[in-house]
Amino acid sequence: MSMPIGLLCNCGAVFFGGLIGAAAGRYLKSGTKDVLTVVFGLSAIANGIVSIIKVQAMPPVIMAVIVGTFIGELLCLERRVKGGLHKGLDRLPINTETLDMNEYVTIVAIFCASGFGIYGVLMEGMSGDPSILLSKSVMDLFTALLFAGAMGIAVSLIGFLQLAVFLLVFCLAKLVVPLTTPELLNNFMACGGILTVAAGLRVSRITDIPLINLLPALVLVMPFSSLWNAIF
Repeated sequence: MSMPIGLLCNCGAVFFGGLIGAAAGRYLKSGTKDVLTVVFGLSAIANGIVSIIKVQAMPPVIMAVIVGTFIGELLCLERRVKGGLHKGLDRLPINTETLDMNEYVTIVAIFCASGFGIYGVLMEGMSGDPSILLSKSVMDLFTALLFAGAMGIAVSLIGFLQLAVFLLVFCLAKLVVPLTTPELLNNFMACGGILTVAAGLRVSRITDIPLINLLPALVLVMPFSSLWNAIF
């Protein structure tokens, strides 16, 4: 198995972007932080729309989002993840008193479970091509810098969570990708795009969508798409 260069660069970009942003955050005014956060939310919505338009069949994607959200709600995924992150951060020598856990959980989902990111890991794991993740690293560097400016050094720690998730996907890539088709991958990207739009709406404080509860949709979208293709 080749060295996952793109994966490591992407996680490193989140880590170092978080460190730089935390150091620079003290020089930003509170109003400026709020404006930049809303701008990022709008940017996330735009990126999500770009992914959604790649869809090959929308019905299985919508079904995956609905059923996945229902499962997430039943399992109370967001509450469990939020509690786990809070306990983990409390054990570290960092100040978390002013940390908004709702926003922090949203950022964790954006970095660790975006359709674009997982797609890039699958492609690198299968073909060894790191180009998707290298281009994503540039975007994530500035995204982490922005959020760390408002939320502090805790953002840089997301790089380690991202590393764990991406390494798991990377190891599974050679098993998963041969079972997929370009159509299934495009539907996966579209599903990830819907979640990215939801993240943008939440970051922009337009609506408080329980983003973590939507994540099971990413697991369901390919099986649902395969079933849809078999029937129709």
